[in-house]
Amino acid sequence: MITHGIRLGIIAATALLVAACSGQQVQLEIKARMDGQPAPGASVLVDGKPLGVTDSAGMLVKPITRNAGAEVEVLVTRELAGHRITPWKTTVLVKLGKDSKVIDHYSIEADLVATRYFTLAVNEGGTPVTDAVVKLNDKELGKTDAKGELVHEYKTLPPKGVTLTVSKAGYAAWHKSASVQPGERVEVALARRAVLTVTAISDEYGVRAGIPGVAVSLDGRPLGKTDDRGTYIYTYDGAPGRKAQVALSAPGYLPADWKTAVVLEGQVGVQRAFAPSTPRPIRVGVHRFVGNTPGADLKDVAAQAEAAIAAQLFKASVFREVPAAELEAEVKRLKVGIEKIATKGWKDTPLRRSVDMIVLGSVARDDKGVMVEAKFYVANGSLVLSQIARARDAGAINSAVREIAANVMERFPFEGTVVAVEGERYRVNLGRPYRVGRGTEFSLVARDAGKSDAGDARAHEVGRLRVNRAEDAGSWAEIETMTSNRTVSAGDRVVRRMRPAGESEDSGTSVTLSTKGGLAPDLAPLASVNIYLNGDWAGATGADGRTEVRLRPGKTYDIVLYRHGYQQVTDRLRMEKGQGAKEFVLAVNNAVFKVDSEPSRATVMVDGDAFGKTPLLEGKPVGLGFHTVKLSVGSDDYRDWEEVVEFDKKIEDRTGEHRIVLHKDYLKIGERAAQQGDVGAAIQAYAATDKTHPDYSEAHARLGQIYLDDKNDYDGAVREFESVLTLPQNKDLIYKQFAVAFTNLGHAYYEKGNRLVDRDREGAAQALAKAVQSLQVAKQNTRFFPTAHHDEALHDTYYYLALAYHKLYLVTRKGSLQGAADLAWREYFDFFPKRLEGNPTFEQSRAGARKYWEQIKDQS
Repeated sequence: MITHGIRLGIIAATALLVAACSGQQVQLEIKARMDGQPAPGASVLVDGKPLGVTDSAGMLVKPITRNAGAEVEVLVTRELAGHRITPWKTTVLVKLGKDSKVIDHYSIEADLVATRYFTLAVNEGGTPVTDAVVKLNDKELGKTDAKGELVHEYKTLPPKGVTLTVSKAGYAAWHKSASVQPGERVEVALARRAVLTVTAISDEYGVRAGIPGVAVSLDGRPLGKTDDRGTYIYTYDGAPGRKAQVALSAPGYLPADWKTAVVLEGQVGVQRAFAPSTPRPIRVGVHRFVGNTPGADLKDVAAQAEAAIAAQLFKASVFREVPAAELEAEVKRLKVGIEKIATKGWKDTPLRRSVDMIVLGSVARDDKGVMVEAKFYVANGSLVLSQIARARDAGAINSAVREIAANVMERFPFEGTVVAVEGERYRVNLGRPYRVGRGTEFSLVARDAGKSDAGDARAHEVGRLRVNRAEDAGSWAEIETMTSNRTVSAGDRVVRRMRPAGESEDSGTSVTLSTKGGLAPDLAPLASVNIYLNGDWAGATGADGRTEVRLRPGKTYDIVLYRHGYQQVTDRLRMEKGQGAKEFVLAVNNAVFKVDSEPSRATVMVDGDAFGKTPLLEGKPVGLGFHTVKLSVGSDDYRDWEEVVEFDKKIEDRTGEHRIVLHKDYLKIGERAAQQGDVGAAIQAYAATDKTHPDYSEAHARLGQIYLDDKNDYDGAVREFESVLTLPQNKDLIYKQFAVAFTNLGHAYYEKGNRLVDRDREGAAQALAKAVQSLQVAKQNTRFFPTAHHDEALHDTYYYLALAYHKLYLVTRKGSLQGAADLAWREYFDFFPKRLEGNPTFEQSRAGARKYWEQIKDQS
């Protein structure tokens, strides 16, 4: 038996050896795919030798002869214009099956990874232009090389096309909106042109701002008017070097008309400052007053003081109230503490469009009662006035605030304009409503040289005028002092002078007051401490904690030193002759900030300064008042948490059930998935936001766009856009960026109705009617469309509105709808964006629109 078993083993081994030596035919089945689609024309090599090319279905099936145990190397490559395709390679082992026979069929799936590209070739008259900046949809791609070329590689591009921009200093910018194909070579011809930039500005309360609506003409030919930023740009296509005259007309300002000569070559800039002939009311926002005494509940007192200052201040016609709710909303949108906004300025933020001045208030309690301070900041961050008053108790708050308001009217540095000159008399546009009377002094101011392009309108005094007659509409003044070689002209700016607190300039002696803050021994110079002498504001300490005041030697003054976040100092001050300095120390008023987060280990920042990592269960000190708190976990998957927090208690506890919860950043997660071509993952990310998530509106607007453009799921698109627009803040366009969602909703309803026309005419009519309704809302709010794609959104609004009216008429045959459709098509052509002319995608829409319009006309 043993011998027989050995013989059988030898026979089997011999058979295997013979089979291995002779080789056997095996079938290879290669399925090539690229971007999830079959990849025809892909070349297949086996062990370095060509096997064949995939067919139209991306398949190649061919036999090869190999021994069992052989390793077969399979390489799949593909050449496709405009694509860079990474070769795909694998190794297949020829195996024996359970029956000791060679497995004769092997299926291989090859997923090819492709990157597309197109080339921009930039030239001027046939000469390559190097270092030209190329942007795609406002995102910079890079600069052209020595050959004037830039090759852009990409995975996908938006199906509706892209906007390409090429620019270089000294050349006119080039724009094109089109669908770019892989491998396409886009030829860009740049031209050197003269570009005339006209800027009209005004300087008011330390801020330079553009003047809209100033008419611009060139050699008597009207060109246009300045925009909201006070700018008008004209591109001159004629021969360079031509001399021309630019004229500006600014009704309501001085000078009303102005001219200058220019040479039209390269970049030409013209800037002119104008002064308002009639002063406009100062737009003032009163922010929440806050308590400044640890452990004392001053919320009700602070609220009473805030309401009283608003009631008293806005009795004067020279101030116009900015509603507190509007100011709060803007401050929250900026995500910066109000103290930082006020002291750093807001001239470069959207807040500048609606607010000229912000009033910050603080209340403190001591053994004599309540102290109320009101500080007045203008948009460049300058503190122009501060006032303080005492109240015995809460019942006397209103009286104390009336005193503050009266002092503001008497001391505020109102700005005006010299509007007329009659001999040695000068007409100023500030009169009795500004508390101007006989003897009032004005400083005549001039803008500092070299500051023409700065945002701050820094000025210096060049003379003084004294009023000898005041009227309601203005006042007449004469020169009191004047810098040599200086005259007074219409359009010159003036500021009502305030005499400093203390004594007259002639009788006082200059004394240095210095302040330090903190807790001993960690004291440091303390800036922004307001100094009050006998109740009058004498100024504030600078960055070094010092300020100069004028005092009469031997006289006793009541002095108050006040800065929110520190304990106020009240004292009696008497400086003898020869004494030149006095130092004060203000103890800090702190709250203890305890904070934890979910997830934990988040970095905590307070007003931009590192505070620690959560959990901070023992807490750290933070000054009383409003501070911007930011938490970040340092991961792209989580949003930062950022809020302006009022610290008005001894302990601000954000731990336990009050811990701060950071939301997942589903916008970034969705964007990342979309860029990788994973639409399903993008949908899942955007859909994960619920209505408590701060990105709910944006996420579901993007989700609606995917359903509309990528999935053709119009019910899904309608559902998502309506979920965004049913939120009150979006429906009422408090958040203006969602105005375009009405366009998208109307588009989705149109597509839904169009799909229903053949099988459910009633349902189609209802959907088309809703499309009209949504698109009408969008049409009324096109000014709020996003700047980057404003023209495209404007086009779609008018286009789908006309289509919706058109199809609704064809479905219902109502006569009134025929006229509405005819008007909608006319408006579509009237408002077709000039920048989209020549764009193949939109020109195709316009060509189709002409046929539709003719169809409607033929029905009449």
